[in-house]
Amino acid sequence: MLKLTKNEQDYLKAIYTLEGLSDESIVSIQLVAKKLSVAAPSATEMIKRLSKKGLVLYEPYHGVNLSEQGHAQARFIIKSHRVWETFLVDKLGYSTEEVHEEAENLEHASSPKLVEYLYALLDYPVTDPHGSTIPSEVFWKKDEVEIPLSHAEEDKSYYITTLDSDAKAFFHKLKIKIPHFIRILERLQDGSIILKEDSGQISVIPQFLQENILLMQRTGSVASSLRTESL
Repeated sequence: MLKLTKNEQDYLKAIYTLEGLSDESIVSIQLVAKKLSVAAPSATEMIKRLSKKGLVLYEPYHGVNLSEQGHAQARFIIKSHRVWETFLVDKLGYSTEEVHEEAENLEHASSPKLVEYLYALLDYPVTDPHGSTIPSEVFWKKDEVEIPLSHAEEDKSYYITTLDSDAKAFFHKLKIKIPHFIRILERLQDGSIILKEDSGQISVIPQFLQENILLMQRTGSVASSLRTESL
């Protein structure tokens, strides 16, 4: 992800939101300015800057829409905000009424690495405390190559990076916590894998789900990295 200012991120998020509210693919500068409570000339200057960075497609006197890269940046900042809201409510006891302002500050100060660690720590939530969908795209991955669970080796530890909807549904149906820091205990004759989560929870994963659960091998403590990652 590009390193952007808070102001630049706010513009991308505003354009993304306005695109979702309109039947048109292009959003007017006036609407962007109104959304952000700024003057139209100020909005035009910022949009020109974002255009030079390849984040928006700007047509003078017509409007603006996000480029593919701008869309990804906007989705990341939205994910950051909604993950932080979920963390503050679920882990720190904030009320839904007071959480927005805190998350608004934290969303801009968080790296993709930190956001993805928090997302995993929260068991990959689908929605935030207000019911808004949390983008499921992964915006940060370690340099190591991901492997499917089917290729994991016994007696080695891994970090789950990606779960598809079927895998998530499997854990929810069994009413067990989605694992993320795991050790492979045994591979059974039918292809199922027994894994143990750091918390001690043991799960048996059937063979048909294993290609859709992606892992990276743990060379150190991911949980430790989460504690030390700077905001």
